[in-house]
Amino acid sequence: MESSRSFLRTLFEQAVNTCLPSVCLNTHFEAVDVSQGVCIVGAGKASADMAAAAYKKYGDACYGKVVTRYGYGTELPTGNIDILYAGHPVPDENSLAAGQALLELVAKTPAHIPIIFLISGGGSALMSVPVAGVSFADKMALHQFLLRSGAPIDQMNIVRKQLSGVKGGRLAHAAAGQCYTFVISDVVGDDPSLIASGPTVDDASTPAQALAILEQYDWPATSSITDYLTKASHSKASHLIPQKQSHYCIVANAHRAIDAAAFYAQEAGWHTQVLNYEQQGEAAQVAKQHAAIALEMQSKGQKCLVFSGGELTVTLSEGDGGDGGPNQEYLLAMAIALNGAPGIRVLACDTDGVDGSQEVAGGFIDETILIKAKAKGLLPQAYLDKHDSYHFLKALDALIITGPTRTNVNDFRVIMIN
Repeated sequence: MESSRSFLRTLFEQAVNTCLPSVCLNTHFEAVDVSQGVCIVGAGKASADMAAAAYKKYGDACYGKVVTRYGYGTELPTGNIDILYAGHPVPDENSLAAGQALLELVAKTPAHIPIIFLISGGGSALMSVPVAGVSFADKMALHQFLLRSGAPIDQMNIVRKQLSGVKGGRLAHAAAGQCYTFVISDVVGDDPSLIASGPTVDDASTPAQALAILEQYDWPATSSITDYLTKASHSKASHLIPQKQSHYCIVANAHRAIDAAAFYAQEAGWHTQVLNYEQQGEAAQVAKQHAAIALEMQSKGQKCLVFSGGELTVTLSEGDGGDGGPNQEYLLAMAIALNGAPGIRVLACDTDGVDGSQEVAGGFIDETILIKAKAKGLLPQAYLDKHDSYHFLKALDALIITGPTRTNVNDFRVIMIN
């Protein structure tokens, strides 16, 4: 009989596989007239495999450039579509070079050649073109600050867009001809303006909003970024990017991933329930809520698989030196809250294969986790207090490592109640 860990991992793989570019993109390519050629421009953790899907469909009719995270290339052919690599989650010099290269390619594409933008999660960091007056070093410092702030992704993206030459619709605005955007969404709620900071989507956010967000999280008042946003907030010029006529479609998201896993589970004879496709909040707090739900369901004799998606956060304080990510912290907090309750197992992973600061997707816990921790002299609450879920789970062989998955539709969590 398949073990609980193996079965829950199979569900995770079902969720990921249904959102692979090779599975979700092809039918959407039919809408594009490529009789005179087509330019492919992309950014995100899935962009290399998205480029490969475009090349498989169009062959030598397509050319272009996409940028992805180091190690997230593809073994599939991409023809005349160049794969660039850059830093994520914090931009590096190659992020700057890639952003400039993509912007230049879009600007020089003739009007009679359509452009297909292939966008996925991670694109915001992978292409970075600062606005005039803000250095790339300042933007890098800002990214690091935002990642540690606990700010939700929508707030991060508002700030990033206001300081970018490619985000907030500015990349597509450089195009002369018809634009098509196909997106694998990693954003809760699938707001097009937030996915990779909306490089092809008209932006309604303002410098004043970005400034207020930075003030909320105590960004230093004396900086080139604060100066730029303050001046831009008082400018009489419109901050809106003129609308570009284009076609936009989300081809994969958390709904698609979780529904595929739930269907597979139902075929295997399980009752299923989706708590939330768009869960947000502090990982440890959400874990407590989910543990209470699982314990209540178990007390009523309900045997079920309970799914949730979305994107959790971990807010770090000065001096917190732990490693881990939201899914790992969720599992550690879940283990503490369940307190060894028999018959409840939990898997939590990020669908892109990287959860937080280490190259792990997430992990798995069951009723034995606290027993194993005690045997090794590990204090779960101490690890949670310093946000060091990675080393706790690693010591107990509870991590799940997948490597790059070539897609990204955010968190995948499933609770097995037996």
